[in-house]
Amino acid sequence: MSTVRTVYTNFKAARSAIKDLNRLRQISVILIKHGFGYLLKGQRHLDDEVSQVIREASDEAAEEDQERSIQHPLGDLSDRINDILQDLGPTFVKFGQILSTRTDLLPVELCNKLSTLQDQVKPISFEEVSQVIDEELDGNISELFTYFSVEPLACASIAQVHTARIMSTFDESIDMEGCEPREIDVVVKVQRPAIQSTIEADLSILHFLAKQAVEAIPEVEAFRPDRILIEFERAIMKELDFKYEAHNLSRFTKNFKDWETVHIPTLYKELSTERIVVMERLRGVKITDAPNFGHPMDEIARETVRMLFKQVFEDGFFHGDLHPGNLLILEDSRIGLIDFGLVGRLSPTMRERMADLLLHVTTRNNEGVARALYEISVHKGTINYNEWEADVVELMEQHFTNSSLADVDFGQIVKDLIEGAVRHRAQIPPDYTMFFKSIITVEGIGKQVSPELDIIQEIRPYVQRLIAQRYQPEQLLRTAIDGIQTFSKFSKRLPHTAQQLMQQVEDKQLGFHLSDAHLDKRFRHQRALVNRGISAFLSVSLIGLGLAFLINPQVTTWAETFGVVLTLLGTVIGVLIVWRVVWRGEW
Repeated sequence: MSTVRTVYTNFKAARSAIKDLNRLRQISVILIKHGFGYLLKGQRHLDDEVSQVIREASDEAAEEDQERSIQHPLGDLSDRINDILQDLGPTFVKFGQILSTRTDLLPVELCNKLSTLQDQVKPISFEEVSQVIDEELDGNISELFTYFSVEPLACASIAQVHTARIMSTFDESIDMEGCEPREIDVVVKVQRPAIQSTIEADLSILHFLAKQAVEAIPEVEAFRPDRILIEFERAIMKELDFKYEAHNLSRFTKNFKDWETVHIPTLYKELSTERIVVMERLRGVKITDAPNFGHPMDEIARETVRMLFKQVFEDGFFHGDLHPGNLLILEDSRIGLIDFGLVGRLSPTMRERMADLLLHVTTRNNEGVARALYEISVHKGTINYNEWEADVVELMEQHFTNSSLADVDFGQIVKDLIEGAVRHRAQIPPDYTMFFKSIITVEGIGKQVSPELDIIQEIRPYVQRLIAQRYQPEQLLRTAIDGIQTFSKFSKRLPHTAQQLMQQVEDKQLGFHLSDAHLDKRFRHQRALVNRGISAFLSVSLIGLGLAFLINPQVTTWAETFGVVLTLLGTVIGVLIVWRVVWRGEW
């Protein structure tokens, strides 16, 4: 895929980057018909063959318009973008679906429109399915499956799903000793033949079009289309390797093995490869249809919210596509989760920052919300924090002034916060935005099936537990050790860095000109301030760590002694600082 990225650093190599000129012609015709032909015209450095393809596409599009005797209607921009991605085919539809999560980059209206994109592809034939299975599993369908549906259960851009049956001997979780083999209902996800080469060709054209868009509309560069496309390329190439989905499925199974209310389908590893996934077939109804079948929807809605928060705050690994079709309610009212191709990850630090944000929202600490949102966002240039905080406080007051917590539209709060960050030229990292989209979707589904759902009430226990974990002795000790290691690494680098700096001064690459009669006295004063600051930080850290050991109800004798020593040592350092500052006047 390196040639795909090369188009950004060497645009004269456009011909080699574009893998399929016929596909470029098809895409160019669609762009022109939808009013985006300016992305293809008037640009320099185009290869002769590429230019010829674009000219032919212009002529073809003009002929089609003349035959229809009408010009393609140019409606709302969001509708046009949505339509064009739909017409461009599977890769572009998938790109639009990923973009729908980037409310930090695109207007919310466009994201909402893109989220409605659906795969509209013809199913591959049963013969093609059989060929893939034969190539991947080295055996024909009749040997591996006792039943295999000719018609697909579902079709998507990358794969299609068939129902089938296998013998229980394929289930590693079943002890077959003394048991008769039985049939198990499964679903088989089969990758479309040659889809990888098709996607690679489309990706090369996407990079080409992104470069054209930057040249035609320089403002587009602010959205970093190159970075977005690289992220998309990485995501879709993972999606093409079904081993990633199999790994995700196994991890969800492990994370929810003790949850009786959630069921993750069994993966049959022996029948799963890079292009095939075989898993247990779940029989249930979409969560939005479940009220018609007498299920206890109030409890199901709450459990769905808890399931998401467990994934995020406990596991740091969450389902990235929680739409109603992927949430099934089984006959016994358990929640069945399917489709594990798209997942999000939050590191412990990211989880803590998210917990801070949500805790401040639930406690109506508006200044805290502003501070937490600022910490999780990526800033482009200098941001006026006073204006940032004022905007967030005003937004939060609008939501909470006339509403109780139970009546607040949490999803709308999240949307407004992200839009506010964008107005200040800040971006929210993709894994955060994926979680925000998940929580908005889950709240919408939950309130649809259970109008009394209070999602903020469900958030609190998880957030409070995560906040409390920060002050556990083990966590405080780990934080202290991390700080010491960081300081140690800095100390090791300092002599080398200082030597380089002095060498630059000697080589006259770097110079200083200072003029101050009291310079030495100023340096001593600044050094004293820094030393006292470090000492104060050490004092507070030691006292806090010591108290953490002492208040732990499960503390052992040695830990209690250790806690007393740390507390006394921190207190002594603190008293010395106060004595020097207050009694001796060494401010």
